[in-house]
Amino acid sequence: MKRLIPRLLILTLCLTPVALNTRSQPSWAESDSVETTIQQLTEEAKTQTQQGRSQQAIDTWQQVLDLAQQYDKKSLQAFALVGLGLNYHEMQQSSTALEYYQEALPIAQQSGDRRVVGAALNNMGASYQSLGQYQEALTYYERALPITQQVDKPADIAKTLNNIGEINSIIGEQDNALQYYQEALYMAQKVGDPLLEQKILNNIAQIGD
Repeated sequence: MKRLIPRLLILTLCLTPVALNTRSQPSWAESDSVETTIQQLTEEAKTQTQQGRSQQAIDTWQQVLDLAQQYDKKSLQAFALVGLGLNYHEMQQSSTALEYYQEALPIAQQSGDRRVVGAALNNMGASYQSLGQYQEALTYYERALPITQQVDKPADIAKTLNNIGEINSIIGEQDNALQYYQEALYMAQKVGDPLLEQKILNNIAQIGD
């Protein structure tokens, strides 16, 4: 069987100006400047992540995290931590990635940002899968699934379903794997993601090998 590579959830974030919560409240001009800086750094970090420039992305996400902590932006803190984890995962440092996801999860839950909660849970599953801890991976994927379904982003739902299918395939539950792959394929076709669709089709084909 080929090595199955889990699908990570990469979040998008639209920052809107909010009141900054910090012990030393800045002036309105300073507040606007901080918001602009955060917006620019976040966009830069996202671009670096998408382009595979992981070390640069880590440095930029750390700057985002520092500002989010300084101004008590809980959702952004969790988002930056997931971004850091994702890039460490891409650098084959799954244990370090897992630590960032574990830190992100309670903050995301506290802020009520289900997008980040779902991504943290799914990506924790991916880290455990990369570490060969398949039952732990399955537990986190299954926790992520209802949250991604509530957020209703078909691409993320498809990735999580595919990940659950992969774990079932690895542990020998081929019938369950096929069921999850078929559900994932439907969602991938719904969103029009040909690369994800092809990956799922390849996984389905491996069941028959």
